[in-house]
Parts: sequence; C-alpha cells; structure tokens
Amino acid sequence: MDDHHRLKVLDGLRAIAIILVMGYHYFVRWTPPLAPDNFYPYGDFAAQFWLFKYGDLGVELFFIISGFVISMTLFRCHTIGHFFWKRFSRLFPTMLLCSVLTYLILLLLPQSAFHPELRDFLPSLTFTDPLLWSKAFGVPFKAVDGAYWSLFVEVKFYFWISVLYFAFGATRFFRMTAWAFGILVLLYLVVRTLNLPHLWAIDFIFALSALPWFVAGIGFYALYTDVGSRIAWVLLFEAAAGLASLHLGTHAGTPAPFIALGFGYAVFLALLMRPGWVAWLAYSPLAAIGMASYSLYLLHQSIGVALLDLLRHSVGGAGYDFYALVVPFLAVALIVTSLVVYRYWEAPAKEFLLSLRASRHASLAGTAAAGRSDS
Repeated sequence: MDDHHRLKVLDGLRAIAIILVMGYHYFVRWTPPLAPDNFYPYGDFAAQFWLFKYGDLGVELFFIISGFVISMTLFRCHTIGHFFWKRFSRLFPTMLLCSVLTYLILLLLPQSAFHPELRDFLPSLTFTDPLLWSKAFGVPFKAVDGAYWSLFVEVKFYFWISVLYFAFGATRFFRMTAWAFGILVLLYLVVRTLNLPHLWAIDFIFALSALPWFVAGIGFYALYTDVGSRIAWVLLFEAAAGLASLHLGTHAGTPAPFIALGFGYAVFLALLMRPGWVAWLAYSPLAAIGMASYSLYLLHQSIGVALLDLLRHSVGGAGYDFYALVVPFLAVALIVTSLVVYRYWEAPAKEFLLSLRASRHASLAGTAAAGRSDS
C-alpha cells in the first residue's frame, strides 16, 4: 500500500471519528443529565445506545490522527514559522467561514438552543480558550460553537510539540517527546498525591488530559518511519499508561477510553503492518467525508441541534422513532455542505496561503541572489 493510499485510510478513520461525534451530539449531549433541557424532538431516545453514549471519544481518535499527521508535518518543515504558517493555512480560513455561517444561521433561525455573541469570535478565530478572554475582560466568553474546544487543545499541542521538535531536532524528537511526556505525567501525579494547589494549571497549560492520545499518534509515526523503532513502542506504552494513570478526560473510570484507544491502536498497527486489513477505510465516499471532516466538525453541532430544537417546538404528534429518522437526513445535508466547503473554500484557501509564502520566499531568494551578483 503506497503512502497516498495510507493517508486515504486515515481519512476513512477521520470519517468514523466525526460520525461518532455527530451521533453523540445528536442523541446524547443535549438532553438531561448532560444538558439542563432537552433539545431533541425524540427526547433521550437511543441516548443509552453505547455507540452514541461514548461517541464523543471520536474526538480522541482525531487526536491520535493529529499526533501522527503533525509529526509528519514537522519533519517536512524547516522552521517553526513554516510549521505554523502551514497550520494557519489549514485551520484559519475554514474556521472563519464556518464560525460566520454558524453565527448567522443561529441568529436567523427562530431557535432557542444557542445564543452566540459577537465577542465569541475572539476565542474562536484565535483558537484560544474562552477562559483566557473571560479573565482578561471580566465578562463571559464562549466559542461560537462549543465543539471548538478541541481546536483550542490542538493548538496547545502544536505549540509545545513544535518547540520540542525545533529545540532538539529531528534525530532526538521522539526520544525527547517520550522524556517530556513521562516527566509531565509524573509531575501531575506527584502534585495530585500531595494535594498541592493549582493542579488544574498543569492540565490547562499542557492539555495533559489529551496528551496520551497525541503521544500515541507520535508513536505510530515513529513506527511509520522505522518499523524497528524501539522508542516508538516506548511512546505507545507511555500513552496507554498515561491514560490509565491520569484519570482525566471523558468517561474516566470506565473502560470506554481504553476501548477507543485499543481501536485506534488496532487501526494504526494494521495500517503499518497489515494494510490490507484496513483497506476498506480508503473507500472513496468514506475518505471524502474524512477529508471534509474539519468543516463538518465545525458546522455540525450548534446548527444541527438548533434545527432539531426548532423541529421539537414546531411539529408534534409523531413518535420518537419517526423524529429520530430526521437525524440521517440532517447528517447527510451537513456532510454535503462540508464537502462543498472543502472543495470550494478550504482546499483553495489553503493552497492560496501556502503559495503566498512560497512566492515571498522565492522573491526574497531572488533579491538575495541579485545582491550577491552585484557585489
């Protein structure tokens, strides 16, 4: 299986992750006890179905993929500025469009579920935690869509992992990642055991509750570059041990995170060692959803749940099972929308921004060459 096909398998895994998250948001997240009110026309119908109940762990699958892909990106970047420009080109244009669309649709719909404000664009477009803005201005901030929280976590990971990579270089990157993650976990456990204050700060600053998933992805990239890498197995073991010892994140104390981690491990190990076993993930319709999963993730929650809440208030008399059939149609509509966004906005905007940097560097190189020839 060539590299292009392997990446299509990752797109298929992204598709599974976003479908799991959508199931969670459309059947579980916005009904009691997780929400103060029920926003679904079908109530808690299917809320206890395990695939929906634990569907939010699809976000953690995204984190594993991100650990793998970000490692690959770092190895292809010459400077930290180059790395962050690539990330900006990938993330910002789509966040801008999707947050504006979400804000306008929620404003225009006669719905009562979500009420974003203009100031909520600040944390959304800067990929920063709303808590920072709330502390700075003394008024409550939130993201335009609550699902954006995982992007704030991703950016923290980008920052720390890029500092590690460019400080120690490619040859020591995996080893230093293992050391840094191990020290962070030990520090957290010591602080928790001694009941010292500001325990939350370690998790907030380093996104520690998500780090085991990212580290797993880094471990798989180490294995991808060298199938005989011992440090790869150290990273994979550390990720599992970290998840077991931290007791952070969703569904702590249940086997669900370990099942999700095991599924991620199984897919990546098959991808690297038995690619035929996961070739089905590269199936074109599935991979297409995965390619558009970023815009789908940004658009699906508030818009989708607001439409369901609107249906709850405007239509009555049908059974819960009938209303639940609305979800597949809603999901398909949002998937199609995300594919359009990807084709006509996300991909072109990324290429445009990357070409700007390339043109600028070519111009600077030409100027420098001309200066040398004049001298």
